[in-house]
Amino acid sequence: MARRIVVVGGGSGGCVIAARLSEDEDNDVVLVEAGPDYPTLDDLHEHVRDAFTFGFTSHDWGYVSEDHIPGSANAPTFAIVEQGVLPVLRGKVMGGSSSVNATNALRPTPRDFEQWVGLGLDKWSWDEVLPYLRRLERDPVGGPLHGIDGPVPIKRWSEGDGLRPFMAAFVESAASLGYRVVDDLNGESQLGVGPVPMNQQDGIRQSTAVTYLATARGRTNLMIRGGADVDRLEIVDGRPRAVVLADGERIDADLVVLCAGSIGTPSILMRSGIGPAEVLEQLDIPVEVPLEGVGRNLRDHPLVYMTYTGDAEAIGELLPPLQVVLTTSAAGPGGSAEIDLHMIPFTLEPGSILVAVGLVRPYSIGSTEIRSADPGTDPRILLNLLHHPDDLRRLVRGIELTRQVMKSGPLAKYVGEELWPGPSAVTTGQLTQAVLEAKNTYAHAVGTAAMGEAGSPWAVVGQDCKVHGLDALYIADASVMPTIVGVPTNTTTMMIAERCADFIKDIFR
Repeated sequence: MARRIVVVGGGSGGCVIAARLSEDEDNDVVLVEAGPDYPTLDDLHEHVRDAFTFGFTSHDWGYVSEDHIPGSANAPTFAIVEQGVLPVLRGKVMGGSSSVNATNALRPTPRDFEQWVGLGLDKWSWDEVLPYLRRLERDPVGGPLHGIDGPVPIKRWSEGDGLRPFMAAFVESAASLGYRVVDDLNGESQLGVGPVPMNQQDGIRQSTAVTYLATARGRTNLMIRGGADVDRLEIVDGRPRAVVLADGERIDADLVVLCAGSIGTPSILMRSGIGPAEVLEQLDIPVEVPLEGVGRNLRDHPLVYMTYTGDAEAIGELLPPLQVVLTTSAAGPGGSAEIDLHMIPFTLEPGSILVAVGLVRPYSIGSTEIRSADPGTDPRILLNLLHHPDDLRRLVRGIELTRQVMKSGPLAKYVGEELWPGPSAVTTGQLTQAVLEAKNTYAHAVGTAAMGEAGSPWAVVGQDCKVHGLDALYIADASVMPTIVGVPTNTTTMMIAERCADFIKDIFR
């Protein structure tokens, strides 16, 4: 008799898990996703299809954070729905956030996993995870660090292959200041400036729905359901026996894998009676397993958008809007500290240049928790961006370093007036105030169901991604990261799902 496995959430993790577990004909896999499912490339919504479109909200959960943002007259409005309100962008569509992101495919580094091992997660060393990073990618660079036959194609632009003159000038400007030019930012070192590795092909966003799930759709043992919003899990004798949808429908299960993301997964856990006892008791939810770490340890990359006028004629073609990135430490080009800043120039409108300045190793920690047992009520989210004073200091430093690049010679014919923070923001105090008025997020929320040893206050799952205190319940999404990696989180999430699929396969052998 086939094992019924229900995968909750068809995002960066869920599509990977569903595809891998349905490779075994003894598994009867059901994948449920709250957002719409577009089964073929021709069916894709134009926003989801177009890799050059990002920051849109047509396929978003509409979450917001309780972070206080005073706002200002000249604060950038890109990716902001309402001035002074911080959005928590999360894709609500098959493919999840991998269907709405900017297709940045920077990989995590050995340094990221040194931190995880330092927290006692010895199964997540660089040597353990590299084979899974290679397994997922189809990267023409090849060699010992890269996979060449995985489901996700990797694209880089070069001067001989479509790199726009404006983007080349950004690289030249950074190099003139002493930053190292790096052709492969997923190689031995990510420190420097060069083409961004991207998971797109022929202008089409290569989400996990377009890659992993597309190859699995014809399998008779895989059922895919879009538009299926999940309420909770039905727990019987210490294991999930059914997934209950918001409309009351039950889907029987022998094993459940939660892949609803760093906001959705802890919300489902709490509605199922798994989480901080005090929160559950206040909402009259029976406590099945008291796990204080559920919804805690929320981490994200804070970001600001520096804004410039640009010479539309000199810049010319606006697409692709994003091609290169500068990665550095707050110490600048001469520093040897670990990478904690990203600077990404992009063009979306004639006469306008944006540079996303992101802090990728933040110390600030937030939280999320449900407000009600009703799945239709949005959770309370506090990203707590820049709460730690050193995060604020380093992001201000990122603005100063970006200004140096944008004012250097090779960019002179492209870049005009700085609109934000603007020429009046000169002192550290003025820049600090500007950042607090315009802080935004890289949309990389992680950590709300973190890996760790059973009994640890933050730990929700073990190293095998199984939820502590329960059988047959696994989590395979960004919520299990104990700390945030120093890169966009999509590739890392896919790697986690690949590993979790193998952990689950092992229990059936």
